Amino acid sequence: MTAVTDYAFDNPVRLRETGRLIRTAAQAADIVRSCMRTRFSMQGLATVLMLERALAGDEVEEARVAFFAWATQEGL
Repeated sequence: MTAVTDYAFDNPVRLRETGRLIRTAAQAADIVRSCMRTRFSMQGLATVLMLERALAGDEVEEARVAFFAWATQEGL
């Protein structure tokens, strides 16, 4: 997979499970990839792809929303 450049989210995502604030597309992609090693899902794959599209700085907000939805569904 390609590396995700650290594009910051305008509104960080707070994970309920740990209280950790996710501030960048790179942080979010790392979390999704890590979780997908044990629990693959199509939503997770779609989320990683959206986060990778944020590479060019485009669609960062859409990627943040997708990550938030994925993390909520995973109970994070």
